[in-house]
Amino acid sequence: MMRIAIIDYGAGNVRSVQRAFQHVTGPAATVEITSDRHKISEAHAVVFPGQGAAGQCMGNLKSSGLDEVVREEISSGKPFMGVCVGMQLLFAYLEEHDTIGLGILPGEVHRFPATSGLKIPQIGWNRVKQVGEPSPLWEDIPDGSYFYFVHSYYSDPAPTAKDKIIGLTDYGLDFASAMAHGNWFATQFHPEKSGTLGLKVYDNFVRFANRC
Repeated sequence: MMRIAIIDYGAGNVRSVQRAFQHVTGPAATVEITSDRHKISEAHAVVFPGQGAAGQCMGNLKSSGLDEVVREEISSGKPFMGVCVGMQLLFAYLEEHDTIGLGILPGEVHRFPATSGLKIPQIGWNRVKQVGEPSPLWEDIPDGSYFYFVHSYYSDPAPTAKDKIIGLTDYGLDFASAMAHGNWFATQFHPEKSGTLGLKVYDNFVRFANRC
């Protein structure tokens, strides 16, 4: 039976993510919320969700020692997925609270400019344009599909990481709303809040993990 570990570092949103994964896997997988590094290392796939203030989230991650666990799991080649703040924390620097991130991805996370005339935070549905090489995450998902966003900050990958962008979204500017490389995937939007297509994103991640 597949075991999926959802990292619990006090950043919220874990229960809804767990329910979404349980929905797509049914009895074929065990989906556990955990902060136990041994359970995380023994899982077949790891999910790194998050919502809230970047500084507090990163502080929680470091104080629990789970920052190193995230780095180890990604470098191990195990299927890994970051969601929302779980995507942003992969970057080197986050403008919110002047936060040093995990540094897995070169680049920064900035606040949406007030000059855009759009409401901040972005709350609601927006399109995701699929870019780059075809990704397993987009299997059977039409290009330009709508997903649900809640965020005031956007990811700005460095030039050396642009090739890892698999999704772009326009909110006053084009920003990276999905990224992937090898064994890992990350989305700024919340698949668990994005209806049928959001569940399909999680299902595609599980299918990818089953092939690994």
